[in-house]
Amino acid sequence: MAVIEPIFIHDFLLVVATLFSIHKSSLRTKFPSIFLLILLALLYLIYSVTFLKWKGVYFVMIMRQFFLFFYLTCSYIIANKVFQKKENIIAAITFIKKLAKISIILQLLYFAYLYITIPNYSPLKGFSYLSAVGVMGIIIYGGYVLVYYKGLKKITLLSLTLLTSALLGHSSSFFAVFAIVLVHFYISFSPKIRFITLGVLGVVMMLLLQLPQFTDANASWRLMYWNHVLETSVSKNWLIFGNGFGLPYMTIEFAQTLADKINSTFMLTGVNNEFERWVTPPHNSFLTIVHHIGLLPAFLILIPLKNFLKQIFIVPKSNDREELFLFYALFGLIAWVSFNVILEVPHSAICFWLIYFTYIFYGKSKV
Repeated sequence: MAVIEPIFIHDFLLVVATLFSIHKSSLRTKFPSIFLLILLALLYLIYSVTFLKWKGVYFVMIMRQFFLFFYLTCSYIIANKVFQKKENIIAAITFIKKLAKISIILQLLYFAYLYITIPNYSPLKGFSYLSAVGVMGIIIYGGYVLVYYKGLKKITLLSLTLLTSALLGHSSSFFAVFAIVLVHFYISFSPKIRFITLGVLGVVMMLLLQLPQFTDANASWRLMYWNHVLETSVSKNWLIFGNGFGLPYMTIEFAQTLADKINSTFMLTGVNNEFERWVTPPHNSFLTIVHHIGLLPAFLILIPLKNFLKQIFIVPKSNDREELFLFYALFGLIAWVSFNVILEVPHSAICFWLIYFTYIFYGKSKV
């Protein structure tokens, strides 16, 4: 439901929560790299509104594309307020655990509902997930099981999570949970051995991507789209510093190529008709960020994740269960975001940034 196009009810409520956070306490800017990223995005927005077509529907396109950074901005402001106290960080971790448990329970109940109400229902045909946030909760639950359970219960619940993720109709959801399992074993090795096992894991991932679920028309569409965005970014010199907001993600010529090669006419005749190329990003939110502000500014997201990167490559597996749980959750969600439109949508974007900021603020609270 829209308040004022292109502002929707959930966006309005998010603005209210953000303004309330600012009103309640003085504005702080922990993790200045994120603040700088937001500032750059705002400058790109001003540039786009000033120099590109900004009237009528084109202004709506500019704002819809910018909302990816709007959700980050709101999350950043709220996190800077709420996470000033350690107990609020712990409360957020508790909430994330509950979200994970509720997500898998609701999904199992939803499977039962579909089986009862739909004749000849099969989870192997089409999408069967309850919501995008629910999928994220299931991915997080995979990390929860690995950290907080042991023995037979751990094996049983992890198998259930993997099976559930495989039946959602989104191959990338299974990939995300499986990636958590792989990184769990990977960081169990000493840092010296990890560089050897990294090659083995790379081969496993490549073999996994050869499964039919990852080589169908949907996967081909993604790969072709990613390649097109990268090629266009290089040829038009957008790769390093982006192209702002308001331009289509895909050329009309490439949209026709998709129709000719894999019989996909969605970008030509989708629900938004000729503007589908403006509002359907390349199903990789990180690539979408690069498209708008460039590769160099996008690296600012990684600066607060130094502990995350150290855990992958340098330091032994953390003995802090809360930190390890957040690490697995964030790792799995990064895999999920890399194959889907997540940070561009309010509900799933807020869920991702919740995990992101909880992880980095928890790490900072330990210093």
